Amino acid sequence: MTKLSTVRDEKQTRFAGMSEAILHRMAPEAELTDNGRQYRGFTLLELGREFLDMHGVNTRGLDRMSLAASVMQFRSGAGGMQTVSDFASLLANVANKRMRGAYGENPGSYRQWARKAPNAPDFKSMTVVQISGAPDLLQVNEHGEFTYGQMQDGKEVYSLLTYGRIVSLSRQAMVNDDLRGFDRMVTAFGFSAARLENRTVYSQLTANAAMGDGTALFHADHANLLTGSALAVGALSAMRAAMRKQKGLQNEELNLAPAYLIVPAALEQTAYQLTSSNYVPATKAEVNEFRTGGRTAVEPVVEPILDANSATTWYAAASSTQVDTVEYCYLDGNEGPVIESEMSFKVDGMSMKCRHDFAAKAIDHRGLSKATA
Repeated sequence: MTKLSTVRDEKQTRFAGMSEAILHRMAPEAELTDNGRQYRGFTLLELGREFLDMHGVNTRGLDRMSLAASVMQFRSGAGGMQTVSDFASLLANVANKRMRGAYGENPGSYRQWARKAPNAPDFKSMTVVQISGAPDLLQVNEHGEFTYGQMQDGKEVYSLLTYGRIVSLSRQAMVNDDLRGFDRMVTAFGFSAARLENRTVYSQLTANAAMGDGTALFHADHANLLTGSALAVGALSAMRAAMRKQKGLQNEELNLAPAYLIVPAALEQTAYQLTSSNYVPATKAEVNEFRTGGRTAVEPVVEPILDANSATTWYAAASSTQVDTVEYCYLDGNEGPVIESEMSFKVDGMSMKCRHDFAAKAIDHRGLSKATA
C-alpha cells in the first residue's frame, strides 16, 4: 500500500516563519515555533531583503528606500502577476490573523440574544418563512373520520450587504519598521467590523421598520409596545404578561416569556438591581421573579448604542430557541472581516482593503417588546 505524504516547499516554510515572526512582534502572545524564531529579530526591511534573496533577486547596493520599493513591487508570478508568494501577501496573511484576533476579542452584545442564521450562499434576497403551530387536534368519534387541517405561514426578506474601507502601508512605514502603526491599523479594522455588526443588529430595534405584514416591528397591533412604562418591576411584569398572551399565526397560544432585558447604558444600574440575586424582598408584594434564579429570570444586556436613540427606552427579548427574534448571518466562507492587499498605483506603498459581508433582520415580533417611559 502506497503511503501518501505532503511535501512542503522550502519557500512556503520560510514564508510561514516570516509570518510567525511578524505576528509575534505585533502580538507577543502569538505562538513562535523554531521556524519563526530564526526571523525574530528582523525588521520589516530585513525580512523584505530575505524575501527577495529567497526568490533569487540581488539586493546588494540598494539603499533603504529603493529596497523597500523593490520589496513592495516584486511579483513572482508569470508576467508579473501577483501570487501568494508576494511580500504584500505575506503582510496580508499576518494582518488577517491579527485583525481576526481583535475582532474575536470584542464580540458585540447582540450575540447574547440574537440568533445566528446559516451562512448565506450569495447576495440574493433571502426569505425566512414563519410556520405556525400545527392545527388544533379535534376529537374523533367512534367510526368518525379524521379531517385535514392547515398550517399558516408568513415571511421576512433580507439580503447581505458588503462593507469595507481601504488604508495603505507606505514605503516610509516599511523603512521606519513601523509595526506598531501597522498593528493599530489592522486591529482597528477588527474593532470596526465588530462595531458594525453591533450597530446593524441593534438598528433592527431602534429603526422599528415595517415587518412583512406591513406593520412596524413594535406597534400596538403587535401587542409588544408599552408606553409610559419606565423600567421597574411593574413595567417588566406588564411586558411579561403581554408576551405571554402572544398568539401564533393560527391564533395558537405560545406562552412566551422574556429571557433578556436590553437596556441603554443610562438604565444599567436599574437593570442590575432588578436582576440581582442579592435582592431580598421584605413583603410578598416585593417578590421579584426577574432576579437571577427567579422563575422568569431575565439576563441584562447593556448596550450604549441605544442611548443615542433614547436613554429611557428599553426592550425585552425571548430566547431565540422559543421563537425567532432578530437573526444575523455572514457570507458562506467568510464568517467575519477579511483583509486583501495589492500594490497601489496612486499610493507609494501597499493598499489593504478590509471587506465584511453581514446582514441582520427582525424575523418575528412576538418575541420582542419595547417600552418607552
